[in-house]
Amino acid sequence: MRKTKRRLEGFSFYDRTGLEKHLTKMAEQGWLLEKIGQFLWTYRKIEPKHLTFCTCCFPKASAFDSGPSEEQETFYDFCQHSGWVLAASSAQLQVFYNERPDPVPIETDPVLEVEAIHRSVKKSMLPSLLLQLVVTTINVVMYVSQLLDDPVRVLASTSSLFVGFCWLEVVLLTLTEIIGYLRWHHKAVLAAERGEFLETKSHRKLTTGCLILLGVGLVYFLADILSSGNRMNITITMIMFCVYTPGLFLLANGVKNFLKRRKASARFNMVVTIGVIIVAAYAFAGVIVFGTLFGSARGWFTGDEGTYQYHGQTFELHQDELPLTVEDLLDVHYEDYTRERRVEESIFLAQLEMEQRPRFDAADYKVMPRLEYTITMVKVPFLYDLCLDTFLHQWDDDWYWDSSYVPVDAAPWSALEAYQEHDEEYGLQNQYLLCYSDRIVEIQFYYDWGEVTPEQMAVTGQRLGRTKL
Repeated sequence: MRKTKRRLEGFSFYDRTGLEKHLTKMAEQGWLLEKIGQFLWTYRKIEPKHLTFCTCCFPKASAFDSGPSEEQETFYDFCQHSGWVLAASSAQLQVFYNERPDPVPIETDPVLEVEAIHRSVKKSMLPSLLLQLVVTTINVVMYVSQLLDDPVRVLASTSSLFVGFCWLEVVLLTLTEIIGYLRWHHKAVLAAERGEFLETKSHRKLTTGCLILLGVGLVYFLADILSSGNRMNITITMIMFCVYTPGLFLLANGVKNFLKRRKASARFNMVVTIGVIIVAAYAFAGVIVFGTLFGSARGWFTGDEGTYQYHGQTFELHQDELPLTVEDLLDVHYEDYTRERRVEESIFLAQLEMEQRPRFDAADYKVMPRLEYTITMVKVPFLYDLCLDTFLHQWDDDWYWDSSYVPVDAAPWSALEAYQEHDEEYGLQNQYLLCYSDRIVEIQFYYDWGEVTPEQMAVTGQRLGRTKL
């Protein structure tokens, strides 16, 4: 039989009512709170019994204190004299229990009780929540800007959708905590003046629901990355989840606990710990970026298809199967091609980027024709017009490219609509946008391809517009 249990609790800092009821219920089930961790709360096995719990706020306490202050010890002695035993504490939060049937309350003055909670919240919770709200809001604004700028790329990427979902969840939870507390505090002050303590309301259901959705999203995200076959993305993801994030957490706790054992002041401990984390976060990120670039240049992330060397760098020799190749359109037979297929897919869209290009070390590099195209599969019909509009206006805000898509005859492509790039200086270009019922194809014919013939258009439409990919 296990002696301890760890649970992820979603109580608000000020939710005295909900926490006390929960701890009483846990004790009746035979579990007594023993430690309040940063994420997990630890309970120890006891004989099931009814215990009365009381949560108090000690505003002068801090998570960086090396131990209880003399004033705090005096408070503990006072509580113990009344039968209240300290179960656990975390910064300003102090949790006591009492085995007596009808114990004398620790706090008897609602005004002082509400004031103690408010002073504690102002010291720790509100500043951290407001900072969190500012940071997450900035990230949400950047994400929305990216979504507006290139919605197809964002909606087709599971990782981008997961990141955006996380930021929105954090903003929702942060606003809920801040607004919930401020509303409760306003009403609690008025109730305290009448000699009453206003019960707190918990947001546990919302928090639990968000955590469940986050867990489902995380599983989907990891499954998508691990099944992608992209060794670089898999490596970076595993480093971030298994090394970077837990490493920063362990480092923060290690530095904080070391300074607490050395009896450093709370302020010194806080400044040093935060400073170390900021430096370590940037240093670790720099190591990851440098390691990725270093490894890429040496072929560490290449697959099983082989590599080749050119000017001291290692390049992966892709030989993926493509639905349309240069050989399908031209009577040429060059050997030194690399054929690459990249896929981004989400529940909304799938983007398949295909490229057939000559190897850098090919003898005929300068004359070998090159073909590149992107197929956007629209899984949700109402997004089709959004995707088409994005492609048609992709150069509107581009100061470098003075181009636009102009309508052309769609019949040779067997398409519903067709567009061709028009450059203000050089005229019509060999880049086309083709619309089919469930997909949009953007294709570019490189080098001295010349004019695309009706026969080549027909083959392109047959291979890319109808084939199941």
